[in-house]
Amino acid sequence: MLSRIRSDFSFSAAIAGLIALIATYSEPVLIVVQAAQAGHLSYDQLSTWIWAVSIGAGMVGLWLSLRFRMPVIGAWSTPGVALLITALAQYPFSDVIGCYIVVSIIIAVIGLSGLFSRLIQYLPAHLLSAMIAGVLFEFCTSIFRSLQSTPVIVLPVLAVYVLGRRLISRYAVALALLAGVLVALPGAELATHGLALHVVKPDMTYPTFSGSALIGLGLPLLLLALTQLATSIHILNSAGFAISPRAVVGSSALMSIPLSLFGNSGINPAAIVGAMCASSECHEQPQRRYISGVVCGIGYLCIGTFGASILALFSRLPEGLTATLAGLALIGTLVSNMATSLANEGNREASVVTFVVTVSGMSFFGLGSALWGLIAGILFSIALSKQPVLRRFVQLKTVDRR
Repeated sequence: MLSRIRSDFSFSAAIAGLIALIATYSEPVLIVVQAAQAGHLSYDQLSTWIWAVSIGAGMVGLWLSLRFRMPVIGAWSTPGVALLITALAQYPFSDVIGCYIVVSIIIAVIGLSGLFSRLIQYLPAHLLSAMIAGVLFEFCTSIFRSLQSTPVIVLPVLAVYVLGRRLISRYAVALALLAGVLVALPGAELATHGLALHVVKPDMTYPTFSGSALIGLGLPLLLLALTQLATSIHILNSAGFAISPRAVVGSSALMSIPLSLFGNSGINPAAIVGAMCASSECHEQPQRRYISGVVCGIGYLCIGTFGASILALFSRLPEGLTATLAGLALIGTLVSNMATSLANEGNREASVVTFVVTVSGMSFFGLGSALWGLIAGILFSIALSKQPVLRRFVQLKTVDRR
């Protein structure tokens, strides 16, 4: 296996995995901190929480990437963690742990039984592509919001990226990362003074089960997890990787169950960051892109070992650099998903509805705009096709009577 990894290793794929790792920790982990503060969790509980999600994401990403030779980036649901900012103010942390366990078991049953594979076949590909495009749109526009706030860093990064695309397209993102670091070095607070890295000693929380928590928190978590899993599988399929939904859902859920006792909110393959590593920006040869998943997975394991103390390092990254790099790496995937969603003229209107609702950022009942965008697109498609379906039904009944 090691010889295979050495022969398939490439600088561009490793950089893609590194950017995926940075993008994961620069913002979503801060949401974990906000949720922990809302629930008045101790430093040890926060460290254990970050340890659990990091180790889980690293193990799932490594296993699936090496097993299927595909760029699978492990992650946790950012919207799911965001739910906890309000949920931890309503429910005890032990009830939240109980929700995690129940949701993970349900997902494991759905995945291993093959039910998820059948369900995903009924999700229209053009609407999934429109939903993904809506989420990617937010990431890509962050380039120009960062340009407004930190032009000294973002402008050189953009210039180097465009030049790299022109001369050596494969390494355009890597060159942009290098340019960003070089520009940020003079003003960055890179000194290690005040940094104290401590190895985590996981602290298990015994679960309790509450009906109100299972309905108010568990149900939204379940719907978000299923949507995230469907989206990540669709992204891999769109990039030409025929991965088994049963393997993805089953392994993610089985890894999540024991780690739930330590605060793991549920592991799943990354969708947006995963799209970055599944695209040609990672490597022109699809069979060598899995190296990005290996690099990112190893990074997760290393960072998770130190838990919350690693946040001090990520807090010193230049503002706007991570958002700009992630946006640049996702432009190609945005274009391909928009093209897929609008390819069929008969489905374009429903795809646009899905895209617009997703971009809106609306949220109801603890469910984010991505899920509501998919629901709106499906309902719009049913509404438009209702009359032709009734006509065919009437015609069939008429033929039967004759």
